[in-house]
Amino acid sequence: MVRDYTRLLQASFFALILFIATPQTQAQTYKVEFGKNRIQYKYFDWNYYASENFEVYFYNGGRDIAYKTIEYLEEEFSRITETIGYPPYAKIRVFLYNSVIDKQQSNVGVNAGDFTVGGQTDFVQSQVELAYSGDYTSFKEKVIYSITEMLIEEMLYGGNIAEMFQSSFTNPIPLWFTGGIARYVSVGWDSKSDDAVREYVSTTIEDSFVKLTPEMNILLGQSIWNFIAQKYGQRSISNILNLARIIRNEENSIERTLGVPFDQFMKEWRVFYSNTNVELRKSYKLPNEANRVSGKNRNGMSFTDVKFSPDGKFLAYSRMSQGQFSVKVLNMANNDEREIFNGGLKLNDQEVDMEYPLLSWADSTTLGIVYAEDGRNIVAVKRLGTKGEQKIEIPLLSKIQSFDFKDGGRFAVMTGAINDVPNAFTYNLVRGQVRKISDDYYDERDITFYPGSNQIVFISNRKTDSVFVDGPQTLKEVEGNQFNLYAYDIDYPDSSFKKLTNALAVAKRPKVVDGNFVLYLSDQQGINNIYKFNGYDSTSVQITDFLYGIKAYDYHPESRMLAFVSSQNGEESVFLKTIDIGSSMFSPVTPRRALEVARILAERRRSRIGKQYNQLDSLSNPEKLPTSTRSPLQKLDSLKEGAINTEAYEFEAQTKVDTRDYRFEKPSEDPNVSGRSFLSIYQNANAGNTIQGPTNYENRFQTNNVVTTFVIDELRSFSQLLEIEMNDYLQNHRFRGGVLIPLSFSSGYDVYGEYEYLKNRIDLSAGYYRKSIVRTNASNFLNQRFNKSTFNIGLSYPFTHKLRLEFNPFFTQTKYIDRDIRLLIPSNNPAQYVSEITSDYLGFNSSLVFDNTIVTGTNLHQGTRAKIRYETHLKMNQNAISFSNLEVDVRHYYKLNRAIYLAGRAYFGSYYGNAPKKYLLGGVDNWAFNTIESSNAEINPLEFQTLFDNSDVLFHQFTNLRGYNYNTFQGRNVMTFSGELRFPINQLMSNSDLKSNFLRNLQFVAFYDIGSAWDDLSPFKKKNNLNIEEIRNDNSPFSAVINNFSNPWLQSTGVGVRTMLFGFFSRIDFSFPIRNFETLDPKLQLSFGYDF
Repeated sequence: MVRDYTRLLQASFFALILFIATPQTQAQTYKVEFGKNRIQYKYFDWNYYASENFEVYFYNGGRDIAYKTIEYLEEEFSRITETIGYPPYAKIRVFLYNSVIDKQQSNVGVNAGDFTVGGQTDFVQSQVELAYSGDYTSFKEKVIYSITEMLIEEMLYGGNIAEMFQSSFTNPIPLWFTGGIARYVSVGWDSKSDDAVREYVSTTIEDSFVKLTPEMNILLGQSIWNFIAQKYGQRSISNILNLARIIRNEENSIERTLGVPFDQFMKEWRVFYSNTNVELRKSYKLPNEANRVSGKNRNGMSFTDVKFSPDGKFLAYSRMSQGQFSVKVLNMANNDEREIFNGGLKLNDQEVDMEYPLLSWADSTTLGIVYAEDGRNIVAVKRLGTKGEQKIEIPLLSKIQSFDFKDGGRFAVMTGAINDVPNAFTYNLVRGQVRKISDDYYDERDITFYPGSNQIVFISNRKTDSVFVDGPQTLKEVEGNQFNLYAYDIDYPDSSFKKLTNALAVAKRPKVVDGNFVLYLSDQQGINNIYKFNGYDSTSVQITDFLYGIKAYDYHPESRMLAFVSSQNGEESVFLKTIDIGSSMFSPVTPRRALEVARILAERRRSRIGKQYNQLDSLSNPEKLPTSTRSPLQKLDSLKEGAINTEAYEFEAQTKVDTRDYRFEKPSEDPNVSGRSFLSIYQNANAGNTIQGPTNYENRFQTNNVVTTFVIDELRSFSQLLEIEMNDYLQNHRFRGGVLIPLSFSSGYDVYGEYEYLKNRIDLSAGYYRKSIVRTNASNFLNQRFNKSTFNIGLSYPFTHKLRLEFNPFFTQTKYIDRDIRLLIPSNNPAQYVSEITSDYLGFNSSLVFDNTIVTGTNLHQGTRAKIRYETHLKMNQNAISFSNLEVDVRHYYKLNRAIYLAGRAYFGSYYGNAPKKYLLGGVDNWAFNTIESSNAEINPLEFQTLFDNSDVLFHQFTNLRGYNYNTFQGRNVMTFSGELRFPINQLMSNSDLKSNFLRNLQFVAFYDIGSAWDDLSPFKKKNNLNIEEIRNDNSPFSAVINNFSNPWLQSTGVGVRTMLFGFFSRIDFSFPIRNFETLDPKLQLSFGYDF
């Protein structure tokens, strides 16, 4: 019933819109542009490899990883498309960056998350941007996740133009559904998702993900898809996704595919994971709330590192939120905590490196902080108790995964990547010299010194202790399920790496306690806990048993204090407790881990059998023996290898009767053959042998979006806006063009075209804008046209991601044409009147723009925006008269609590010069049923008369003030202030998951506006333009000036409603105007578009 009422209300409202296009209806479309910047610190010379289904683009240093990526994607392509049940319409373009730092310089998606005009249809592109993560193991997962995510977006929101237009009017599919399946396809059922769902089902009752972080939505969604695969079979995944593509509703697609009501399905999901959690809670522990030292984490910050000073007197930890980070130091003696360093940029629309910053103590009072700044990797050396810090650029490495100072701070070891190849390195800070410790294709991680020596311990997935090995040559050969501890003495570079552990698990973050004991994290039992390696007998024992995995930790042996990062009630926190590392414990293995180990062992057995079979085949066919070793870039003949692996066929046959076994296993057989249909095999039969390139990148253009919407212009009635934006793949070149056509074609039109070149740090632009206003009145034969044409070029220099300076020279021409038919009669056309006047101006405008806002919802921001703009028009012919303009616009948005926002805007504008123009105060943007106030001034700026050139109307600006008509006050100066409290319903209802687009975007606002417009005398003075009037008698030489004590300020207060209707954001304001200290009758205003 509620849903039917909502639809009826929407239909009635839309019908009302169609009938408001009367000749008296006016509107405003002027909007101040802000926006953030992308800064290019380096030049990217792009090339690409091409294959059957992909194009992988790379630049200097990325050739090797690009080839491995396209090779791996072709091998995984069939598995991905078969799992989700969707092949792409075109080749997928992958732009590969050497690091997250480089990817942040990309122009793709800049300001994409901000609000746009209604009626915009964004074209879904078969394109992915990938940043190399610093090691092959995590990069493999990232590659599959990104490709799957893109395919899901294309599948649901637009594989063709019709679907793209349809999706612009439908509700978006939630992140847990789309991001969850992408992560499930990339990693299956992993410990991170297992930890997340284990905590969620044990701490919550309702199954609503609306208020959870995006990461938590993805992890819980991953667990839901894993549950579907286990209980209903792998093929149910593609069936659900394809139904969702048709009906655009995730809940109904699950219901209809599985035959289970969605509420019942979610209960089964909760029971499934709760049952596995019961036994674990009996054996594992939760961190004690009293041991939390980082305070409440209400903002969802991520803690990246934690380190004790060598003497144990200080504990440093770092935390990251949307790209901004801070480092705090806790005095262990008095619990005094201080922030000693901060940096980064707040980015909610770009990928950030969540491993930064890294911490390492050089001595007991000097802390090293590794982070990224201005496109470089930096180590900041901060001495406690002093101001400032020394910043040193770390050369060569595009990504630093771990960093550790040797005592004294002059020498360090680190793991990271050069030319996208991960290795371990030494770093001499005095000489600025970097040298390799390892030189192969294995993943090295988490390096640290033995105290007081040149021996190191690090983590690696290498299979041999030899220094002189190459490692895996393709991404498919990289194994990510076994990382062990290795020791090495850098004084003896030709010695072997000593393998300390040999567990079928992933070890992390070694901490050397003394020469014979090393602590490290391991997921051996399924949850990341701390283990201790004993060098005397080469054994390892478990020493912690926390229910939720430890992310980072440090241990101080003298004080026996353990500091660690873990989760508590869905929040990451730093905990501190004493611990006895001499004790040991044994916790049960998680069900997920037991299945994972069984799968790995089964794959290894099959692999050994396959090798034995190939050896026998080689003996019987000597010509098949290899004659040379394969180079890193040599192609794999994967089809041939798969074709002789007969086990693949038998395994597929089993899955038809027992999907419970198949759902857990990623088959070791070649995915180009195993588990696929004949058509899929035929389509990709030659895919592995068609990699071409590298080829130079050439600019190719595509449509980014189109806009088909309406605006209500102040002087030209109801109008249709048509706009198109095109750009090259990297969005370094952008074209935008459009036309504004009034419903009454005789009222004039607007047409414009813009080009932007954004490849370098200084952005260049050029544009043409034409505005035409036609005024006709049959009763008095009025027929006038006013045209304004502007050609401009511009440049923009970004100082930071938040601050930029713009400079735009331009040429403007205005033309007034009087087409009164009576002027054709010579006696009615006096010589002193001219029916056509052209004025030429040459000028420039310059703006300083600041914007650090982030989008928190529809019509909702947090942060500050400001713009100072100066513009001047210099006369170029005798008809023109020079004038200038100065404007200041400041807006601040503050989140009072989790669901109430305070927004404020202060605006000042001033025209001056020989021919200053006017500000017309009153009204709102895109106001339906609006009214223009008659002017009391000697010259009405909106008056049109035969043989009267009112071209100034092309420059006048309408300024908003709710509760009043347009042009209530006018003057060459204006000042306004607006304050709003915004109440978004979907955030106020904390556990709601509103499906209606109308209800999900519904907001209530309470506002207060105040403003004034004047010419010479400021409203801040007792005598001003609005409270004095001159009385003059034509027959007398005397005149009198009277002060009527009128209030020069217009005020209004009221409430409003905002929501989305048919893709258009609509506003209704109920205002109480306050004028001359008197509250007037309330005024209802219906308008369209977003608030300030």
